Amino acid sequence: MLPDFRPQRLPLLLLLIALSTSFLYVADKGYIYRPGLHAHFSIKELGITENLSPDHRFRLFRFMEPGPDGAPAYRMYSRFPIGGYALVKLAILPFGNDLSAKILAARILMLLLFSAAAILAFLSLARITARPWIALAATLMAFSSYYMLFYGDAVTTEGSVDLFAVMLAFHGMTVFMQEGRFPQLLAKTGVALLLGWHVYAFLLPFILLGLAWEALRAWRHETAPWPRARSAAAAVLRSRCTALGLAALLFGAAVLAFNFANEYAAFGGETSVTELPSFQSMLRRTGLDQDVVPFDSASFGGWLNFLHREVVRVCVASVPFLLTDRAADLPGGFPSLGLLAPGFPGLELSAHLLALLMVVGAAAALVRLAGPLLQGRQRLLLAALALSGFCWALAMRHNTSEHNHEAMFYVGVPLVFYSLLLLYVRERWGPRPVAAFAAAALLAFAASAFRVDQRWGFDAHAAETQRAVMAEIGAIRETTRGKAVLVLESRKPEWSPRIRWQHYYLAGSLLAPFLEMETAARGVDFIVTYDRVESDALLTPDNERVFLYDSSGIDDFVELYRAAYQQAVSTGDPAARSHFDVYLGDDTVTFVRDPCVREDLAPPSTFAVPRKIFVEVAPEDPKDLPRRHERYRSDNPILSNFTYPVLIEGKCIAVLPLPGYPVSRIRAGQTRTRYRRQWVVDVDL
Repeated sequence: MLPDFRPQRLPLLLLLIALSTSFLYVADKGYIYRPGLHAHFSIKELGITENLSPDHRFRLFRFMEPGPDGAPAYRMYSRFPIGGYALVKLAILPFGNDLSAKILAARILMLLLFSAAAILAFLSLARITARPWIALAATLMAFSSYYMLFYGDAVTTEGSVDLFAVMLAFHGMTVFMQEGRFPQLLAKTGVALLLGWHVYAFLLPFILLGLAWEALRAWRHETAPWPRARSAAAAVLRSRCTALGLAALLFGAAVLAFNFANEYAAFGGETSVTELPSFQSMLRRTGLDQDVVPFDSASFGGWLNFLHREVVRVCVASVPFLLTDRAADLPGGFPSLGLLAPGFPGLELSAHLLALLMVVGAAAALVRLAGPLLQGRQRLLLAALALSGFCWALAMRHNTSEHNHEAMFYVGVPLVFYSLLLLYVRERWGPRPVAAFAAAALLAFAASAFRVDQRWGFDAHAAETQRAVMAEIGAIRETTRGKAVLVLESRKPEWSPRIRWQHYYLAGSLLAPFLEMETAARGVDFIVTYDRVESDALLTPDNERVFLYDSSGIDDFVELYRAAYQQAVSTGDPAARSHFDVYLGDDTVTFVRDPCVREDLAPPSTFAVPRKIFVEVAPEDPKDLPRRHERYRSDNPILSNFTYPVLIEGKCIAVLPLPGYPVSRIRAGQTRTRYRRQWVVDVDL
């Protein structure tokens, strides 16, 4: 039995104060979402949540588009349990058509779940160690990393929702091991599985280690080989761990079957189970689909690269954000330990391997020194907690390779590491060093939480732009709800990272394909675009950023692209030739392919992602970058913009603006799949 423990009030109170003050600061910054992957996840997940309703039979889908027979065709996204989306839906439901308020409410929900996960981690460690101050210090250190603080308020079921789920399940395991309360463990596991699949990564080591422990105990009670084997097998069959594993598999299968059934019905029963998006996603994430490998570092031949990447993630997840390198500020960037190899990229691999040896060696020493202070069940719980992140990373290596936020689930490593460290320190030198470390952890958590926003460089003007865009599209959504809308994302007037906002902002509308403009315009009711064209079809003359036209305006946009094509070819030979010809104008880059067919724009697949045209520019003076890009801090920073080409009169055309400052180099190209580039050309100016 674990030591009987009742949480002391003061450590828990300090944890609550740290969480509330830090995240009230984050929620009150004025912006709606951070750019980069933070925005990508938030907008995508909110679009799915907006569409979750009885009208669509609670299907999880990104958007609808006009089908061949006129009925809505769903772009399904049923990869995760419905519970997380249902929670977000309840949070945003009271705010009607106020898009800004909905995003803010969803972010606050994520912060609350993040805080609840930290509290559950504290309560679990306090039970295991019987030392509330050690539990407080370990929890604050583990939850102050870059991954935790940056993605803590991102609206995604793979973030704080899943983090809360796994900590809920772990708390259930801890209470079960201490008090034998198996029904509460089943209940908490069931609730957790309704929220996310990461719970299985926590259940797997707990169940396997529990079965091994019980089998070993039964084995030692006998002397002859055959009675030993029979006794061990009987212990495994009677074990509550076996019952927990079977219950978790059956319940998870039921949740997954619900998703499969919804997808199957959405496709009219004409798609086999193996072709459903959720099934294909499972193959891609586990690496079983050999035709789609997102990153070379995740392929079988790239195990060294994959392991190196995960080593860095474990190290970064184990220290406060204050100690990570500036690369952590990049949107979708890959943080590293700045203290290990500052300014020497060539030493990065060796420094990270050295960090791995240090962490492994320290952990082994701590287990050796602190192990005698713990009982068998305490060791089992801490071992399961530490191994859980590795179980998920290895099983889903093709998914973790592209998603930095997956490193949140290495939280078990610092939780165990600091718990063992402080247990040894307390046993050797008494409680005073532990109290000092807890105070330092409290300060590190608060400073790291503030630093996430301070180093992001997101100013008040950008926040105001977000709110203005949402207000304009909020009015557009009321007009277009239930109607077919053609969204033109080309020719964006501002040079800044874009997001596919229409999935959330225009939820309830039928989003028509935008690749073949003339074909897509048939049967379309409205056009939404960044371009303002003086036309009688313009329905939002008072808008400044996003504009709504009725379908008669399609001729104006066909003429717009025709004029862009004629202006480009009139300048002479292209600056570069590849799959597309690249023409440089005074303030634009125009891409032309003539003749062109639809396969030049998107792979011939039902679930294919359109091939994007992109431009990356290097300014002559880094100071010309907008303030939000100062985090690059490079002598030759790269700023990217992308769009989707359209097919007009047998020609594929795309136009991207150049920034209003001198540029030294341009790299242009087109993606082949979502993760790979089909062709790239460089143009030095």
